[in-house]
Amino acid sequence: MNQLLNIGDKHPADIGRIVPRAMIARLGGEKAFATLWLSDELRVHRRRDFGRVRNPVNGRRANKTSKFHTLKNDKAVVMNESFIGERWRNAYFEIAPCVRRHWDQRWIVEIHDRDGACWSVPDSFLEGSDGSFAWVEGKTALMLEDRPDGSKDLVSGLPEDTSGKQARTQSAFRRAGYNFEVFDQAWSSHPIRVANFKMILSAFRSLDFGEAERVAMDRLLSRDDLTVGECARTFAGRACPEEWVCAGMGHGVLEIDLERPIDRASRVSRPSAPFWSKP
Repeated sequence: MNQLLNIGDKHPADIGRIVPRAMIARLGGEKAFATLWLSDELRVHRRRDFGRVRNPVNGRRANKTSKFHTLKNDKAVVMNESFIGERWRNAYFEIAPCVRRHWDQRWIVEIHDRDGACWSVPDSFLEGSDGSFAWVEGKTALMLEDRPDGSKDLVSGLPEDTSGKQARTQSAFRRAGYNFEVFDQAWSSHPIRVANFKMILSAFRSLDFGEAERVAMDRLLSRDDLTVGECARTFAGRACPEEWVCAGMGHGVLEIDLERPIDRASRVSRPSAPFWSKP
Protein backbone atom coordinates (compact mmCIF):
# COMPACT_ATOMS: atom_id res chain seq x y z
CA MET A 1 0.00 0.00 0.00
CA ASN A 2 2.94 2.36 0.45
CA GLN A 3 3.07 2.74 -3.33
CA LEU A 4 0.05 5.02 -2.92
CA LEU A 5 2.30 7.55 -1.20
CA ASN A 6 5.69 6.68 -2.73
CA ILE A 7 5.35 6.94 -6.50
CA GLY A 8 8.33 5.98 -8.67
CA ASP A 9 9.13 6.20 -12.38
CA LYS A 10 7.47 2.82 -12.98
CA HIS A 11 4.07 4.54 -12.70
CA PRO A 12 3.85 6.87 -15.74
CA ALA A 13 0.73 8.92 -16.28
CA ASP A 14 -2.04 7.17 -18.21
CA ILE A 15 -4.95 9.57 -18.00
CA GLY A 16 -8.03 8.89 -20.10
CA ARG A 17 -9.65 11.53 -22.27
CA ILE A 18 -12.66 11.61 -19.99
CA VAL A 19 -10.62 13.67 -17.49
CA PRO A 20 -10.65 17.37 -18.55
CA ARG A 21 -7.41 18.27 -20.34
CA ALA A 22 -7.54 21.83 -18.98
CA MET A 23 -7.39 20.45 -15.45
CA ILE A 24 -4.31 18.34 -16.23
CA ALA A 25 -2.60 21.19 -18.11
CA ARG A 26 -3.14 23.58 -15.21
CA LEU A 27 -1.32 21.16 -12.92
CA GLY A 28 1.75 20.81 -15.14
CA GLY A 29 0.61 18.32 -17.75
CA GLU A 30 0.78 14.54 -17.69
CA LYS A 31 4.49 14.59 -16.81
CA ALA A 32 3.47 15.92 -13.39
CA PHE A 33 1.23 12.89 -12.75
CA ALA A 34 1.55 9.22 -11.94
CA THR A 35 -1.11 6.57 -12.54
CA LEU A 36 -1.84 3.46 -10.51
CA TRP A 37 -4.01 0.78 -12.10
CA LEU A 38 -5.95 -0.75 -9.21
CA SER A 39 -7.85 -3.08 -11.57
CA ASP A 40 -8.71 -3.39 -15.27
CA GLU A 41 -11.63 -1.01 -14.73
CA LEU A 42 -10.21 1.32 -12.09
CA ARG A 43 -7.21 3.62 -12.20
CA VAL A 44 -6.24 6.52 -9.95
CA HIS A 45 -4.01 9.49 -10.77
CA ARG A 46 -2.07 11.74 -8.42
CA ARG A 47 0.44 14.52 -8.75
CA ARG A 48 3.98 13.32 -8.21
CA ASP A 49 4.43 15.99 -5.53
CA PHE A 50 1.16 14.79 -3.93
CA GLY A 51 -0.36 18.25 -4.19
CA ARG A 52 -4.05 19.05 -4.57
CA VAL A 53 -5.61 18.28 -7.92
CA ARG A 54 -8.37 20.86 -7.53
CA ASN A 55 -8.01 24.51 -6.65
CA PRO A 56 -9.94 25.82 -3.65
CA VAL A 57 -13.21 27.35 -4.75
CA ASN A 58 -12.31 30.86 -3.51
CA GLY A 59 -15.87 32.07 -3.32
CA ARG A 60 -17.00 30.87 -6.75
CA ARG A 61 -19.76 28.97 -4.97
CA ALA A 62 -22.00 30.18 -2.17
CA ASN A 63 -19.34 29.35 0.42
CA LYS A 64 -15.87 30.85 0.47
CA THR A 65 -12.71 28.83 0.93
CA SER A 66 -11.26 28.38 4.38
CA LYS A 67 -8.17 26.71 5.80
CA PHE A 68 -8.19 23.79 8.19
CA HIS A 69 -4.87 23.53 10.02
CA THR A 70 -3.90 19.92 10.64
CA LEU A 71 -1.25 18.45 12.94
CA LYS A 72 -1.56 15.00 11.39
CA ASN A 73 0.38 15.25 8.15
CA ASP A 74 3.31 16.96 6.49
CA LYS A 75 1.19 19.49 4.62
CA ALA A 76 0.71 22.82 6.33
CA VAL A 77 -3.05 23.05 5.90
CA VAL A 78 -6.04 21.25 4.50
CA MET A 79 -8.02 23.54 2.23
CA ASN A 80 -11.76 23.12 2.16
CA GLU A 81 -14.95 24.97 1.42
CA SER A 82 -16.36 26.54 4.55
CA PHE A 83 -19.65 24.65 4.21
CA ILE A 84 -20.24 23.35 7.71
CA GLY A 85 -20.30 19.69 6.74
CA GLU A 86 -16.84 19.75 5.18
CA ARG A 87 -15.34 21.68 8.06
CA TRP A 88 -16.55 19.22 10.69
CA ARG A 89 -15.80 16.18 8.58
CA ASN A 90 -12.17 17.30 8.60
CA ALA A 91 -12.38 18.03 12.32
CA TYR A 92 -13.49 14.44 12.94
CA PHE A 93 -10.61 13.08 10.85
CA GLU A 94 -8.26 15.26 12.90
CA ILE A 95 -9.35 13.89 16.27
CA ALA A 96 -10.33 10.32 15.34
CA PRO A 97 -7.73 7.87 16.71
CA CYS A 98 -8.36 5.55 13.77
CA VAL A 99 -7.06 8.20 11.32
CA ARG A 100 -3.27 8.53 11.32
CA ARG A 101 -3.09 11.09 8.50
CA HIS A 102 -5.55 12.76 6.13
CA TRP A 103 -5.24 14.78 2.93
CA ASP A 104 -7.78 16.60 0.79
CA GLN A 105 -8.47 16.18 -2.94
CA ARG A 106 -5.19 14.47 -3.87
CA TRP A 107 -6.50 11.90 -6.40
CA ILE A 108 -8.39 11.71 -9.66
CA VAL A 109 -10.42 8.50 -9.91
CA GLU A 110 -11.18 7.09 -13.35
CA ILE A 111 -13.57 4.18 -13.93
CA HIS A 112 -14.28 2.28 -17.14
CA ASP A 113 -16.84 -0.42 -16.44
CA ARG A 114 -19.88 -1.96 -18.11
CA ASP A 115 -21.83 1.26 -17.51
CA GLY A 116 -19.27 3.36 -19.36
CA ALA A 117 -16.67 5.85 -18.15
CA CYS A 118 -16.73 8.33 -15.30
CA TRP A 119 -14.26 10.29 -13.22
CA SER A 120 -14.25 12.10 -9.88
CA VAL A 121 -12.02 13.71 -7.27
CA PRO A 122 -12.72 12.21 -3.83
CA ASP A 123 -12.78 14.73 -1.00
CA SER A 124 -10.25 13.02 1.25
CA PHE A 125 -7.57 10.35 1.37
CA LEU A 126 -6.96 8.73 4.76
CA GLU A 127 -4.27 6.55 6.27
CA GLY A 128 -5.61 4.45 9.12
CA SER A 129 -4.05 3.57 12.44
CA ASP A 130 -3.62 0.02 11.13
CA GLY A 131 -1.68 1.16 8.04
CA SER A 132 -4.62 0.79 5.65
CA PHE A 133 -5.80 3.54 3.30
CA ALA A 134 -9.20 4.77 2.15
CA TRP A 135 -10.58 7.24 -0.36
CA VAL A 136 -13.48 9.16 1.18
CA GLU A 137 -16.24 11.21 -0.41
CA GLY A 138 -18.16 13.46 1.96
CA LYS A 139 -21.87 13.97 1.38
CA THR A 140 -24.45 15.69 3.54
CA ALA A 141 -26.97 12.86 3.53
CA LEU A 142 -30.01 15.10 3.92
CA MET A 143 -32.41 16.22 1.22
CA LEU A 144 -35.73 18.01 0.81
CA GLU A 145 -38.74 15.84 0.05
CA ASP A 146 -42.11 17.08 -1.15
CA ARG A 147 -45.02 16.38 1.21
CA PRO A 148 -48.62 15.77 0.09
CA ASP A 149 -49.69 19.21 1.37
CA GLY A 150 -47.13 20.94 -0.85
CA SER A 151 -44.61 21.71 1.90
CA LYS A 152 -41.12 20.22 2.09
CA ASP A 153 -39.57 17.96 4.68
CA LEU A 154 -35.89 17.35 5.43
CA VAL A 155 -35.19 13.62 5.30
CA SER A 156 -32.13 11.37 5.47
CA GLY A 157 -30.70 10.15 2.18
CA LEU A 158 -29.07 11.22 -1.09
CA PRO A 159 -30.61 12.00 -4.49
CA GLU A 160 -30.88 8.89 -6.66
CA ASP A 161 -28.27 9.99 -9.23
CA THR A 162 -25.78 10.90 -6.50
CA SER A 163 -26.24 7.70 -4.53
CA GLY A 164 -26.00 5.69 -7.75
CA LYS A 165 -22.65 7.21 -8.72
CA GLN A 166 -21.25 6.72 -5.23
CA ALA A 167 -22.40 3.10 -5.13
CA ARG A 168 -20.79 2.49 -8.53
CA THR A 169 -17.50 4.00 -7.39
CA GLN A 170 -17.54 2.10 -4.10
CA SER A 171 -18.22 -1.16 -5.92
CA ALA A 172 -15.30 -0.61 -8.31
CA PHE A 173 -12.93 -0.03 -5.39
CA ARG A 174 -14.29 -3.03 -3.51
CA ARG A 175 -13.82 -5.33 -6.52
CA ALA A 176 -10.22 -4.10 -6.77
CA GLY A 177 -9.61 -4.80 -3.07
CA TYR A 178 -9.44 -1.17 -1.92
CA ASN A 179 -11.51 1.07 0.32
CA PHE A 180 -13.85 3.83 -0.82
CA GLU A 181 -16.25 5.27 1.74
CA VAL A 182 -19.11 7.74 1.53
CA PHE A 183 -18.96 9.81 4.72
CA ASP A 184 -22.17 11.32 6.13
CA GLN A 185 -21.38 14.97 6.83
CA ALA A 186 -24.76 15.42 8.49
CA TRP A 187 -23.38 13.13 11.22
CA SER A 188 -20.21 15.16 11.73
CA SER A 189 -22.03 18.53 11.70
CA HIS A 190 -24.55 17.62 14.42
CA PRO A 191 -24.32 20.29 17.16
CA ILE A 192 -23.48 17.81 19.92
CA ARG A 193 -20.64 16.26 17.93
CA VAL A 194 -19.38 19.68 16.80
CA ALA A 195 -19.08 20.77 20.44
CA ASN A 196 -17.21 17.55 21.23
CA PHE A 197 -14.86 18.02 18.28
CA LYS A 198 -14.08 21.58 19.39
CA MET A 199 -13.28 20.44 22.92
CA ILE A 200 -10.94 17.70 21.75
CA LEU A 201 -9.30 19.86 19.06
CA SER A 202 -8.57 22.61 21.57
CA ALA A 203 -6.88 20.21 23.96
CA PHE A 204 -5.03 18.39 21.16
CA ARG A 205 -3.55 21.61 19.83
CA SER A 206 -2.79 23.39 23.08
CA LEU A 207 -1.59 20.77 25.60
CA ASP A 208 1.85 19.19 25.64
CA PHE A 209 0.63 15.60 25.77
CA GLY A 210 3.81 13.50 25.73
CA GLU A 211 5.10 10.02 26.44
CA ALA A 212 4.49 10.21 30.20
CA GLU A 213 0.84 11.07 29.65
CA ARG A 214 0.53 8.37 27.01
CA VAL A 215 1.92 5.69 29.34
CA ALA A 216 -0.34 6.83 32.20
CA MET A 217 -3.43 6.53 30.01
CA ASP A 218 -2.38 3.22 28.51
CA ARG A 219 -2.21 1.66 31.98
CA LEU A 220 -5.87 2.49 32.56
CA LEU A 221 -7.19 1.25 29.24
CA SER A 222 -7.15 -2.42 30.22
CA ARG A 223 -10.47 -1.70 31.96
CA ASP A 224 -13.78 -1.89 30.13
CA ASP A 225 -15.76 0.59 32.25
CA LEU A 226 -13.62 3.72 32.08
CA THR A 227 -15.02 7.25 32.06
CA VAL A 228 -13.50 10.67 31.45
CA GLY A 229 -13.79 11.41 35.17
CA GLU A 230 -11.88 8.30 36.18
CA CYS A 231 -9.14 8.98 33.62
CA ALA A 232 -8.92 12.61 34.75
CA ARG A 233 -7.81 11.50 38.23
CA THR A 234 -4.42 10.76 36.68
CA PHE A 235 -4.08 14.50 36.02
CA ALA A 236 -5.66 15.69 39.27
CA GLY A 237 -2.76 18.04 40.03
CA ARG A 238 -3.24 19.98 36.79
CA ALA A 239 -5.72 22.64 35.77
CA CYS A 240 -8.75 21.18 33.94
CA PRO A 241 -7.63 17.53 34.12
CA GLU A 242 -10.48 16.44 31.81
CA GLU A 243 -8.83 18.38 28.99
CA TRP A 244 -5.81 16.07 29.21
CA VAL A 245 -8.11 13.11 28.59
CA CYS A 246 -9.47 14.92 25.53
CA ALA A 247 -5.91 15.54 24.35
CA GLY A 248 -5.32 11.81 24.65
CA MET A 249 -8.00 11.19 22.03
CA GLY A 250 -6.43 13.69 19.65
CA HIS A 251 -3.11 11.87 20.06
CA GLY A 252 -4.70 8.52 19.25
CA VAL A 253 -4.29 6.99 22.71
CA LEU A 254 -7.95 6.56 23.61
CA GLU A 255 -11.46 7.08 22.31
CA ILE A 256 -14.24 9.08 23.96
CA ASP A 257 -17.91 8.50 23.19
CA LEU A 258 -18.96 11.29 20.79
CA GLU A 259 -22.69 10.54 20.75
CA ARG A 260 -23.41 12.63 23.86
CA PRO A 261 -21.91 15.85 25.24
CA ILE A 262 -18.52 15.08 26.74
CA ASP A 263 -18.50 15.28 30.53
CA ARG A 264 -16.99 13.32 33.40
CA ALA A 265 -19.42 10.45 32.82
CA SER A 266 -18.52 9.99 29.14
CA ARG A 267 -17.31 6.51 28.24
CA VAL A 268 -13.61 6.01 27.39
CA SER A 269 -12.17 3.00 25.57
CA ARG A 270 -9.23 1.88 23.50
CA PRO A 271 -9.26 3.23 19.93
CA SER A 272 -11.48 1.30 17.53
CA ALA A 273 -10.47 0.10 14.07
CA PRO A 274 -10.72 2.49 11.09
CA PHE A 275 -14.36 2.99 10.15
CA TRP A 276 -13.72 1.72 6.61
CA SER A 277 -12.27 -1.59 7.83
CA LYS A 278 -15.13 -2.56 10.11
CA PRO A 279 -17.20 -5.57 8.91
